[in-house]
Amino acid sequence: MATVPPVLGRAQVIARCRGALADGGGVLLHGPAGIGKSLLLDSLVAEAGAEQVLRTGPASADRNLPHVALYDLFAKVLPLVELPAHLRAALDTALLRAAPEHPVDPLALRLAVVELLRGLAERHSVLLVLDDAQWVDPASAEVLAFAARRMTGHRVRVLIAERTDGPPTCAGLAPSVVEVEVTGIDAESVAELLRTRLVRPLSSATVGRVVAASGGNPFYALELGRALARHGGSVGVDEPLPVPDKLRGLVLARLAPLPAAAWDVLRLVTVAVRPGLDLLPLGDPGLDPAVAAGVLVADEDGALRFSHALVAEVVAAEATAAQWTAAHARMAALVTDPIERARHRALATPRPDASIAAELVEAARLATTRGAPATAADLLRLAAHRTPAPSIRAERLLGAARAAAEAGLTASAADLCRAVVRIAVGPTRAWARLLLFDLAGRDIVAFAGLLDEVAADAGEDPGLRCALVLRRAELATHLGRTAEALVHLDQADALAARADDPTLLIRSLIMRIPFAAASGPDTETDLCRRLTRHAAGLPLSEPVVYARVYLAVISLRRGDTTEAVDMLDRLRHETEAAGRIRDLIMVLYSLTSAYERAGRCADARRTALRGAHLRVDVDQNPGIGLTLRAVAELNTGSLTEATTLLEQAERADEQARDAEWAAYASGLRARVAALRGEHRAAARLFGSCLATLREVGYTDPAMFLVDADLAESLAWAGQPDQAEAVLRDARTRVVAQGRPVVTLGLDRAAAVIAATAGDPRGAADTLRSSLPPTHPYPLELAKSWFTLGLLERRARRKAAAREALTESLRRFSTAGCVPWSDRAEIELSKLDTQDAPLTDLEHQIVAQLREGATNRQIATALHLSVKAVEANLTRIYRKLGIRNRAELST
Repeated sequence: MATVPPVLGRAQVIARCRGALADGGGVLLHGPAGIGKSLLLDSLVAEAGAEQVLRTGPASADRNLPHVALYDLFAKVLPLVELPAHLRAALDTALLRAAPEHPVDPLALRLAVVELLRGLAERHSVLLVLDDAQWVDPASAEVLAFAARRMTGHRVRVLIAERTDGPPTCAGLAPSVVEVEVTGIDAESVAELLRTRLVRPLSSATVGRVVAASGGNPFYALELGRALARHGGSVGVDEPLPVPDKLRGLVLARLAPLPAAAWDVLRLVTVAVRPGLDLLPLGDPGLDPAVAAGVLVADEDGALRFSHALVAEVVAAEATAAQWTAAHARMAALVTDPIERARHRALATPRPDASIAAELVEAARLATTRGAPATAADLLRLAAHRTPAPSIRAERLLGAARAAAEAGLTASAADLCRAVVRIAVGPTRAWARLLLFDLAGRDIVAFAGLLDEVAADAGEDPGLRCALVLRRAELATHLGRTAEALVHLDQADALAARADDPTLLIRSLIMRIPFAAASGPDTETDLCRRLTRHAAGLPLSEPVVYARVYLAVISLRRGDTTEAVDMLDRLRHETEAAGRIRDLIMVLYSLTSAYERAGRCADARRTALRGAHLRVDVDQNPGIGLTLRAVAELNTGSLTEATTLLEQAERADEQARDAEWAAYASGLRARVAALRGEHRAAARLFGSCLATLREVGYTDPAMFLVDADLAESLAWAGQPDQAEAVLRDARTRVVAQGRPVVTLGLDRAAAVIAATAGDPRGAADTLRSSLPPTHPYPLELAKSWFTLGLLERRARRKAAAREALTESLRRFSTAGCVPWSDRAEIELSKLDTQDAPLTDLEHQIVAQLREGATNRQIATALHLSVKAVEANLTRIYRKLGIRNRAELST
């Protein structure tokens, strides 16, 4: 069977279909063309587990040919069932397997199909699949409807897909059918579809355009994406999308009957930011026909919208330049918002105009104060194009690039910077090159040559020279040249003082944080005070956001978890409100870590996934986004999925030469191995992670909790000397850097070293005595209880082991950490023996089993993962002395 592509954005639809099929009935998927019904059908067929799949997918031309669908379904399986002669004759004749001697008896044909299905169902479960059921010929439909009413109680299920823009008409073709309307998928799933199915990636801004124009229809989205890929991968914000002929034809056929006045209205609605009846009152000679034709919809609040977003792109593509400028001119006269008015005036005047350019600059300032840097970038770009003077034009393009960068529009910002470099000289060109260096992300080594070019243009400007030196310090730090980085930072401090720019000094202080941590808690505390003092009261900017993030991170590493979460959560709201997407990504990554250490795994997953999706759009290294998605899986998801993501992330990090994120990916893979009990692999990966972090200058034991896990894995892997060495080094750094919060993990590792050396009882007693009732990092405490359970079992104290593992399970479950809960369940199951009493949860699972529930249905009903249900079943079978669920009911 061919591999079925993954189905995006359909989890609820698939779950509903699974339930209906599990109940032995039928499912009717209905919706418009291209919405994804056939892919859903293929996915459900692939997982249905039916031994006999009978399928038809007629075309429109087949509708007038009698019994074609019956032929598709039954011609190949007819020899498998012995039918009475008169019934077999009727079926042979209908399927043209025999020359007709007399007309087909309709009742005999219907009974023949019923008996054939019953005979097949006695041998195997049967799944009838009717794709494009709207084209099933009427003669076949009547026979199938007759059979459907008589299939109750037999192992025959039916899957139907019907193309319709209204109520379905094919429900009678299946027994006890569940109708499932298939609508558009969510915007995030459309974006993921474009990222994974197109050979040439689209820019983030273009992806947003396609998502909006497709209306959630996957077929429309892919057709638009492929057309864009042929077009070069992007279009200007004021250009229509290149709508393929097959889609354009569908839309134009609907628009063709409209009068010219209606087309004027459609163009007006296309260019408007918030089209409504306040601009086009009812009674307008063009509005009424468009509404009557269903092309435009007037909502109760007076807003106007297209019945499908694709209409706007087709209307734009069909407009001439004169029609387009006329629409913008009319809209400029109608709107009152200064931002909208400035933009429409500019687009109605496609030539340099100093007054319009000045109006656009003021509009951009307003957009920034409203938290819309992407809008500000567009307005400044338009202002530059309307600016007659070349030097001022370059400055406005640079402003557009900065606003685009804040909005996370990395590709657009880079293009604008290159445009500045082509036309500017001196400081303006230097600042553009510095921004290009910043936009390189983690791949700054490849852009290091830009810094020499900046030096040639910097002159004696202390602010520009300070900014240059800070980038040289960043590059030196990235390459592991600590002494060189510190020299640059000293130079930057002196230049920042001369420039009287607090954000430059803040950037310098931020870059000193890793070095301050290594110098001890007093140095770090002094740095935090200085950072707090200089950032206080300043408006949001990249240095200010980073300062507040690092202050929260230091609190987190000192064990002030609640304070760190509160600080980062407040900053998240502020950066969201300001539309600062690049800064928001940094905040989301740190907040993910804070949530995880606070034992809020569901929040960590949600935040990690959001950060991952934003990373994909703005970062040139996809490894970071992949790693964040893996973090989400390690908190509440699948170890298999996490492993796949991390392997992809490591390859991407290697290509981007991003050692820091490669270390994180390696450390997370090590956590997967440890969860699976693969101690040698875990030790190797943890060791690689720690070594790489040291190479890039990170020695803080609370930065990425790797030391204790490495020592513990080495001990379980039979390498006690190496484990002791890791533990000694970690304890030295804990004291030197003031990080007592990680001591619990080190005590846990020490206990494992002692136990594997031959004293499991003494090790367990020591570890138990060190366990506090609470801890700033709840998952660390839960892991310590888990390790205690393993040590008690090694010491042959089963009751104590059960108590410890049960406590670890309770703590992991409270945190919502699914992978560790599953592991604790597995270890608990190893303690159970026949005739042990069932727990309350196990009684609930048994009750569900006796009602015929599947593992997935039990997991949903009891709010467990499927793996947790499987682990409980293993324990239940062991306790009851049975081998499978069939023996449970005997």
